[in-house]
Amino acid sequence: MRLLNFNKVLCLSPHPDDVELGMMGTIMKYHETEFTVLCLTNGATKCLNGENGKNRLEEVTEAWRKADVDNVTIEFSDCEYLADKDGDSEWINYIEENFINSGVYDCIFLPTREDSQFEHRFVNGLGNALIRSKPISLIEYRTPSTLNSWLPNSFVNVGKYYNKKLSSLKSFNTQQMKPYFSGPVLEAFHANYQCRKKGIYLVEPFRIIESYIK
Repeated sequence: MRLLNFNKVLCLSPHPDDVELGMMGTIMKYHETEFTVLCLTNGATKCLNGENGKNRLEEVTEAWRKADVDNVTIEFSDCEYLADKDGDSEWINYIEENFINSGVYDCIFLPTREDSQFEHRFVNGLGNALIRSKPISLIEYRTPSTLNSWLPNSFVNVGKYYNKKLSSLKSFNTQQMKPYFSGPVLEAFHANYQCRKKGIYLVEPFRIIESYIK
């Protein structure tokens, strides 16, 4: 099964774990779509147990190994922080030259600008520039820091993949003390009232910004 008939998708992850929290179940479900997860930084800033960014890159690799899927490629930039490149223009050039200009991507997933984490907002700001001259769809995913003002318009039922996702997320050892990695919070993170009224209990929400369906 393919996601919205997309052949290949680029997922922009400001930090290791953003894509995994926001859409790992969707990637597991749509196994006939190829996903490239691009970690833009190594998340080195403030791991709670003092580990550095190298550990977080190892964690994201282990998370996808546990997920046991064959439709994901993980790519890493050479940056610890988004500020390591000279503003949005250098990031846009990097992503275009290394990914977009290949012409193989049908869609870009990225965090929403309605987010309390400034680096998530920064990455969202790259989206329109990256698709300015190509018919590439643009879709936002949710992270734990997404604001309540964000209104999704698409929901993927991930109930069948939820337990496997939880098991994979345990790979992020440096993040387990954060509130949004606790079981009850993760369950609430995957809940939506309107979906539950319709018998769909665990979802990953998205907002389609611009869509080109083949």
